[in-house]
Parts: sequence; structure tokens; C-alpha cells
Amino acid sequence: MSASGTIKKLKNGEVIFNEGDPSGSAYVIVKGAVELTKKSKHGPVRLASLKAGELFGEMGVIDGSPRSATSRAVGTTTVKEIPPEALMKGIHNDPELSSKVMGKLVERLRTADDMLAKAGVSPADGAMARPPAKPGATEPAQAKKKGFFSRLFNSDKGREATYEILVANFFDDEDGRITTTFYNALKTAAENYGGSLINVRRTDSAFAVADFSDSPVIWGQIKSNAQRWLKEQEGDLLVWGQVRARGETAHLRMAQLHPFRHERAGNIKPCDGIDLPTELDDELLGYLYGGVISGLVPANKEQHDSFEGILSPALEAMRPAMQKRMRDLDTDEQVRFEMGYANLLATTGTYEKNATRFKEAEESYLKALRSMRRSKSPMLEGIIKRHLGYAQSAWYDLGGEKNLLEAAIESLREACDFFTRSNFANEWADLQSSIGQLQFKQDSLADDDRPLRESITAFQNALQVFSASATPQRWGEAKHHLARALQLLGSQSGDLDMIARSAEACREALAVRNKSQTPMLWAATQNNLGSALFMLCQKTRKPETAEAAVKAFQAALEVYEARKAVKLAKVTQKNLLRAQEVSLDLGPVEHDQEDDSFSDDAFDDTDETIENPPQGEDDTA
Repeated sequence: MSASGTIKKLKNGEVIFNEGDPSGSAYVIVKGAVELTKKSKHGPVRLASLKAGELFGEMGVIDGSPRSATSRAVGTTTVKEIPPEALMKGIHNDPELSSKVMGKLVERLRTADDMLAKAGVSPADGAMARPPAKPGATEPAQAKKKGFFSRLFNSDKGREATYEILVANFFDDEDGRITTTFYNALKTAAENYGGSLINVRRTDSAFAVADFSDSPVIWGQIKSNAQRWLKEQEGDLLVWGQVRARGETAHLRMAQLHPFRHERAGNIKPCDGIDLPTELDDELLGYLYGGVISGLVPANKEQHDSFEGILSPALEAMRPAMQKRMRDLDTDEQVRFEMGYANLLATTGTYEKNATRFKEAEESYLKALRSMRRSKSPMLEGIIKRHLGYAQSAWYDLGGEKNLLEAAIESLREACDFFTRSNFANEWADLQSSIGQLQFKQDSLADDDRPLRESITAFQNALQVFSASATPQRWGEAKHHLARALQLLGSQSGDLDMIARSAEACREALAVRNKSQTPMLWAATQNNLGSALFMLCQKTRKPETAEAAVKAFQAALEVYEARKAVKLAKVTQKNLLRAQEVSLDLGPVEHDQEDDSFSDDAFDDTDETIENPPQGEDDTA
């Protein structure tokens, strides 16, 4: 730092900077002296007299605040002006210098407080007053500034906002120019569209995984390394990329600290990428922001509460770029460009519960698939069809036509042609489980039990891959859904053995579902267990079965009431009362035909999406 700076000669009384000015450089006194004064309602108060060799003006550089005092030369004085970049670099690279700066600042702050006190001025009196706001006016959201000591010791680490996005150096970007361009563009867009909710930071190093090929091994490496990075640097989303086509395009990938456990429309995984020209205009800047925002996953209440408000501006920022002709991108890059937009539409539809967004998403996915005719990437086609299937399923759930359910099943089945069991076992099993859930829904629309039987087959396929030891969460989920399908088919056909198999599948799922960590999932399985046991009790007349049904319903009800799940609690309470009746006398319960079986709400899977189970499984594709 000593080698950096510009020498300035000052006359007696000459002002170096005024209180309230934007903070620029710091200064070292070479010869002479400098006085620091602060305004108050009683007039200027002298805070300190500094001599040769002392540093001043550094506080505003470190914390980004305006000048807190006025500095003025005392006698003929010479100072060296230190650029902010040189000051921060010196502090970060020299622990001894950092310690000296901190010590001197603390000493100076104490001296300033003493001087203000002696002058009969409180620190609040010395502070600059803000002009009053106009009546009815609301102030714009301001980005939350990084704390003083956080900036002093590490300017690129520390949580400042609701969402923290980290940008790693791009591969094959020799001079770092393109990384800097994308980082600055993303940071500017985040400030414009996200306000204080989004903060973008740069890691100043490359991501640990340089391989952009698609395989379960690479995806697993990406997930583990990204989560480690994000945890260490207090980030929510990591963005990295590769410069391609002789510097004309950039390929971006993303990974989250807390990936979404359940499949949902628009869910971004390590295999999803977006491509952009490296020359970013205003439209492409908006696309970049929207594409990155689609990778965020809310992991706590604060993030959930703010996420919908982030998505809508991001989508509007992204739209203009979709009218551009992307001549700089090749076929696959144009397909990923379209898919990136579709993913944000689907994510927005999910959180807004907006069917129109899913309709737009379906159109964009189908447009991307039409462009695939000129593509040489079958994996890319499989990725799009998987996204398409989940978007169609979500649209159906919001009241879409029956054909959407059939289309979603077909899309996911076609995705299985690319995510095969032999090459992508877990991804194939995830698709099988999702297909099974859609076929379970299809049963209510069918004239026979074919969809229900196919649903059972799909869950059994998934369980050939998932295991209680290696993938407990997914194994437990598949067991839970298999139990529901077995129970419904058993009740329709009067097959007691099938209902018994349903109860056993529930018990197996409860071996891995934990009340303390995933209470709603645990309660859902308890509720299904109670239903299966009640049906068995009606036929077998065994008091122990009735008692077990009552206990299962009570366990589920306790959680539903505690979590204020009103609809689920109401259905469970009704079933509990009937189970208690049977448990008391083990006689046939007189009720009308409508009450002979549990309502469809007993099989409602709304609770399956309420919580995100703990991480720990390989869930990367």
C-alpha cells in the first residue's frame, strides 16, 4: 500500500474533505498535521489532531458511508492519497496492517466521543439530520450495507440480504473480463429489481468442478462442492460458467445450498444450464437476472415470504429478451435460452398458483422441443421433457383439463427414455415415482382400475432403486405413496391382503420418516396407516387392530392441529371418532353408504409439499 497513492500539497486551512461528502480515498500524512472536526448544533467540535505518519479517511472507504467529519490542513501539509482499491487490498493481504487499522479506529472513536462529551454534545447531536419525508411518501428499498468489520476483514463474505448469490470465476476466461461483466450486470440488476432482498457477491476464484458434461457422478460432485462453498461463504445460490465459442458466448450453471427435495415445476438442477452472448445489452441483462432468480430455493420463512415478490419483477425483466433473434447462439444454446425462460415461468406459476404461467411455460418448453430437431443432444431433450411433464402436472392441479394429466404422464415417460435406469438410476426412479403419483390421480377419472395398478407398478419400479439405507427420504416417500395406492385398490376390490400390504408399507415408511424433522410427512403416513388398519379392523374384528388404528389417527391429528392444517385435521378427526367407535364395541358401525369408506381427502397429498426434508441424499440431476 505504501507504494500506491498520489502526493498532494496543502495550504494552511485547506479542506481535504467535508463531513457528509461521499467517501473516496483514504490519506496518509507525509508532513504537517490534519485536524478533524464534526458539526453540531453548538458549532464545529474538534475530534482529533493528527500528525505525520497517521492514516485518516479510511472509515468511509471500509464501510461505504459518507464522511463522518471534516478534515483540514494545519499549516503547510503534505498527504498521500490512497485509492480505495489499494487500501482494501492492503488490509486483506496484510493481517498486521488490518489489526493496526482496527486499533487506530477504535482509539479514534473513543477520543471523538470524549471530545463530543467535553463539548456538551451527544453523538446523536453530532449526527447529520435527514430531511423529513414528504407526507405520504414511501422511501425506496435500500440495499443493506455490509457491516464495518465484515468489510474490514473480508469484503466478499457475509450475509447481507434475504438471498445471497455467489458468482465464481468463469472457466476459460483468461483475463477475467467476461466474469466481471456478468458479475457487474447481475449485481446491477439485483439492485434494480431485488432491492434489499438480493445481494450478489463474487468469490474471486473458480468453482471446484470444471467438468460440464452430464453424468450422475459429475452432478454429485457439483452438489457436494457447491454446498460446501455456500455454507462456508453464507450463500444461497452459486453461479459459475464457461466461456465458449472463442469468447462470444457463456454457458452458466447453478447450484443451491438447500436444493428442493421434491420435484416441482421449474426446479433447477445442476444439469440445467443457460446460454447467453457475452455482449450483454439491457434485454440480456434482464434475462440473466431472471434466469439466475429461477435457481433460488426458499429455505426459511423469511425467504418464503419474500419469494413471490421477487419472481414477478424477475419475469418482467426476462420477457423483452425473448423477442430478440439470438444469432450468436447455436441450436443447443438457443434451446437452453428458451428453456431458461420456461423454467422461470414454471417457478413463478408454482409460487403464485397461477395457471396462466404454466400455460406459458408449456408453450415455451414445446417451442424448445421443436427446435431440438436440429440438435445433437438427446440429454437436453430428456431434460426439457422432464420439465414439461412437471409443468403440465402443476397446471392440471390448478384446475386444468383432464388431457393435461395424460400429457404429463406421457412427457415423464418419454423423459425416462433419456434418463434410463442403467445410466441414471436415481433420476429414473424419481421419474417413476412421479409417474406413479400422476396415475394415482388419474384413477378418479378412469372407468377401470388400470391407472391404479400402473401406479403401483411405477412405485415398485422406484423402490427397486431407492433403499432405506442409501436414499431414505425418497424410499420413504415411495413407500408412502405405494401404501396409498394399495389401500385404495384394496378397498375398491375388497382385497384384504392388499390392504394389509398397505399397512405394512406405511410402517416401513415410518421407519425413515421422522416426526421431529418432517412432522407433516410423518403425520401423512400415520393417517394412511390409520386408514388401512381401520379397513382391516372392519373385516378381521381384531381389537388390537382397532386400537392401532386409533393410535395412528391420534398421532396424525396431534401434528395437524399443532401445524394448523385445518382441512387435514378435520378429516382425521372424523376418521378417529369412527375408529374409536369400532374399538369400543367391535360391532358393525351403522352408517350410510357414503361413510363406508374414507373420503378422498384421506388420501390428500397436499401435506407432501409443505416441508423440505433434511438434506443428505444424492438428489442432483
